[in-house]
Amino acid sequence: MADPLVSVVVISYNQAPYIIQNLDSLKSQTYTNWELIVADDASPDHSVEVFKNWLHENNISAKEIFHTKNTGLATVLNEAVELCSGEYVKFIAADDYMHPECLEKSVRCLEEKGPEYGMVCTDTFCVDENGNPKPDIINNSVLQNISAPEFRELLVTGNYIAALTVLIRTKIIKETGKYDSKFIVEDYYRWLKINEKYFIAYIPEKLSYYRLHAENISKTKKERISMEDKMLLIMFDHDGTVKNKINYYFHDIYVMQKKIPKDALQLYIKYPFRRKILSFCIKYRVPPLFFKIIYSLFLRLNIQLPLL
Repeated sequence: MADPLVSVVVISYNQAPYIIQNLDSLKSQTYTNWELIVADDASPDHSVEVFKNWLHENNISAKEIFHTKNTGLATVLNEAVELCSGEYVKFIAADDYMHPECLEKSVRCLEEKGPEYGMVCTDTFCVDENGNPKPDIINNSVLQNISAPEFRELLVTGNYIAALTVLIRTKIIKETGKYDSKFIVEDYYRWLKINEKYFIAYIPEKLSYYRLHAENISKTKKERISMEDKMLLIMFDHDGTVKNKINYYFHDIYVMQKKIPKDALQLYIKYPFRRKILSFCIKYRVPPLFFKIIYSLFLRLNIQLPLL
C-alpha cells in the first residue's frame, strides 16, 4: 500500500530568519510523500522572498498563499485547507521546525490506530532564537500511560497539545468547520471540536522544535489567550468538570476590577455551573466590595445557596 500524502502547511508572519531551517527540516523528513503549501500574511519583512528563493534553489514546487494585505491567521488557515490534497495535514509556523522522523511516526501512528482517531500529537523540544535548547514549556508527564477516553476527558480541563506537534486527518479538519477569526487560540478550539467526535492519539516523543523568542507573544495577547482558554472550557464543559477553575478565574478578574470582554461575560452568564451571585454582580457591575460583604454575610448566617 502506498504511503498516504501529507499536506504540510508552513505559515510565516515576520519570520524570515527562520524559514530556511523550517523548510530544510521538511526536506530532511524520513517520510517523503508530502506536498508543501507555503503561506505569508503580508509580512513587512522579506518572508515571501525567502520562501521563493528556497523553493527555487531546492527545485521544489509548492502551492503558494502570499497575501498583499494582512487578513489574520484564521483566513490563511482556511485558504490553506482548501489547497490540501493530502489525506493528512500538518500546520507549522515558519519559526518552528520538525525532527526528521516527525511525519513518519505521526502518519504510522494514525494508520495503525484507525479512523476513530482524528489526530495525533507529540512532545516538543523548546529552543531559542539560535536553536539552542531551552527548558520545556509543556510538561506532558500527565499524558503518560492514559487511555484515549481518559485523554478525551483531560483535554476539556486544559490544553495539553502544542499545535506544531499535530497531524490531523484532512477530512476531519473540513468536517469540524472553518477556523474562527474571533479566537486567538484557534488551535485549542479545533482540538476540542475534534475531541467530541474522535479520539486523539499521543506519541510520548519529542518530534518537533518550538522556538521561544521575544516576538512570540505580547502581554495583551497573553491575557486575551488566558480569557479565551476559559471561554472554550465553558463551551465544552457539559458536566461541570472545570466549574471551580472557571468560577475562580472570573472571581479573581472581577475582584481585581479588570475588564471582562462582552463575549466572555455572555458565555459565563449562560454557564449552568456558574456562581449565580458572582455572575449577577459582574453583569450589573456591582462594586466588588459589596459582593464581598454579601458573600461574607451568607457565610456568617450559614445560608446555603446553590453555586454561590
